[in-house]
Amino acid sequence: MFVILGYLVALGCIFGGFIAHGGNIGVVLHALPNEILVIGGGAIGAFVVNNQPKVLKATMKALPASLKGSKYTKARYMELMALLYDILQKARKDGLMSIEKDVESPAESPIFQAYPKVGSDHHVVEFTTDYLRMMVSGNLNAHEIE
Repeated sequence: MFVILGYLVALGCIFGGFIAHGGNIGVVLHALPNEILVIGGGAIGAFVVNNQPKVLKATMKALPASLKGSKYTKARYMELMALLYDILQKARKDGLMSIEKDVESPAESPIFQAYPKVGSDHHVVEFTTDYLRMMVSGNLNAHEIE
């Protein structure tokens, strides 16, 4: 969505600036298909010439993903905040050692199971449990948490 919006803003600014300086937009619109062919074809050709086949394949594979929206939505971040709140509330109420089982085996933890979107992302789970593990072990200094 933001990619398309970015293109629209860029084109609007380019053509708007041209019109603001007294340019005849009719001439530009008449030549537009040919100009797109020349500029776009030159850019694609230069990209193909300057990159290895491995990069070209990876680019073609990643192109559809670049037009999709991000999986990191506000709802996902709110779920992560709720998970952290629950874990830290448990540590505050029952002591820091009470979250040790949750940190050591998050797959079996009822707290992590209550938040399936966050619990299914192993990168987030590893990152969170690594820092909680440092807190539980008790051998950290203030600079490690920062």
